Amino acid sequence: MRAVMVWLWFAIGAVAGSVANAVIYRLPRGLSWVRGRSVCPDCKHNLGFWDLIPVLSWVMLRGKCRYCHSPIPYRYLLVELLLGSAFTLSYLSNLGILSYFMIWITVVIAAMDWETMLVSDWLVGIWAILVILSHLGDLSNLSYLGGAMAGIGVIGGIWILSKKHAMGEGDIGIAAVMGLWLGWPRVAPALWISFVAGAVYGLWLLVVGRKTMKSKIAFGPFLILGSWIGYLWGDKIISYVFHF
Repeated sequence: MRAVMVWLWFAIGAVAGSVANAVIYRLPRGLSWVRGRSVCPDCKHNLGFWDLIPVLSWVMLRGKCRYCHSPIPYRYLLVELLLGSAFTLSYLSNLGILSYFMIWITVVIAAMDWETMLVSDWLVGIWAILVILSHLGDLSNLSYLGGAMAGIGVIGGIWILSKKHAMGEGDIGIAAVMGLWLGWPRVAPALWISFVAGAVYGLWLLVVGRKTMKSKIAFGPFLILGSWIGYLWGDKIISYVFHF
């Protein structure tokens, strides 16, 4: 029975990933993600049922459109696999029903920023609502407000000092919700991990010649990564590294 539930949650996550991919593609382009059939971005052919099976369609089509044979971005496969795996791990870890919505919204925010360098304010706002719902019954805990202030202070401070070059306004919103979710001091290791991960990735891009020192990279995905690491293991990191 447990094995059946594992595969069921993976399938649910993969379907959620298919929906996420539609949002990631359509929202930055001003398209409705609740109306209209899915089409190939290149040939505009309407996609059928066999073109839209999460994970399997991409594999069976070998990453190419059935009609015009143009490449289907790896992002479609990766998002479906990521959400399928994340939903499965959430089930196995008993993180609760709210965690599935948290996973979905943060993956969409991160993937959209990674692909387009745009952060949707309303998606971040939905994440903030989910965070507040997760804190119901503990709203008097001022550590959450302290975490939000720390996130805004660090990322907003860099944004101001760099004259809006090192960070985007969307990063400030992500950091604010990140801090509200984790509270103080768990937001501290989360921010630290975000900067380390971003720096390692940026250095790798420089080494392989894909970016220069003046190039910009999306920082939102690293804030999201740091948020989840902080949520899952923040207390352990604090006790072992920061000694708070």
